Amino acid sequence: MLLTRRQIERVFTLPTNSTNKVLQWLVSDKYLNRRFRADTFGHFQTPVYYLGELGWHMAGKPADAYKEYRVQIHKRSERTLDHALSIYDVYLKFLLESEVKRIINSDDKLWQETIDFGNLPDAWIQFTGGEAFVEVDRETENKGVLLKKFENYLRFEQSGRYHSLFPGCSFRVLFVTTREERVEYLEQLTTSDNTWFCTMEEFLREKLNHAHWFTLRGFYALPIAGQKEVQKLQ
Repeated sequence: MLLTRRQIERVFTLPTNSTNKVLQWLVSDKYLNRRFRADTFGHFQTPVYYLGELGWHMAGKPADAYKEYRVQIHKRSERTLDHALSIYDVYLKFLLESEVKRIINSDDKLWQETIDFGNLPDAWIQFTGGEAFVEVDRETENKGVLLKKFENYLRFEQSGRYHSLFPGCSFRVLFVTTREERVEYLEQLTTSDNTWFCTMEEFLREKLNHAHWFTLRGFYALPIAGQKEVQKLQ
């Protein structure tokens, strides 16, 4: 778990000052810990929150593994941290606006030990309305890498291995990227209408069931069954 104050505020649905007070309490009582990030302003650092020792214990994690977990958090480069936080933005969008049944992240051994189809997806999400792979694109992968990734997804579906592993599940790849020009570029690299594209800005701004996913044949909306109610904390 790695979350910014902005992301946590979306979960708590509290005003900023109230969220800050809750976070201060969670950190002081060791439910959460934090790593500071260097910003463009030399005098200011943005905190990123992760599980503290007590939160780690409450999550059922082994106590002797906490130190290594903490070290790995602080070792992460700013680039990989940006990518991870963007993935959590997608997670939160699904969790807050739909009923999520299962999330398999890129660290899960399933992709390497059970499937090994050539890709390590940022996530596979099962929610009310269907299932989808998630790829958060930050314009760091070149054309060759992207072509191989699209080819691997297409082959994985057409071979029948996907439906054998996930019987009864729909196949879709959601590419969440940086800007509209990048969407146009990515769209030229794929031949499958099961690959959908959207900018992160629009994905976060609109409702989850908004018809803003660009494909080879037009625009689509995710088949979200109803809208999840988020209860505000008192």
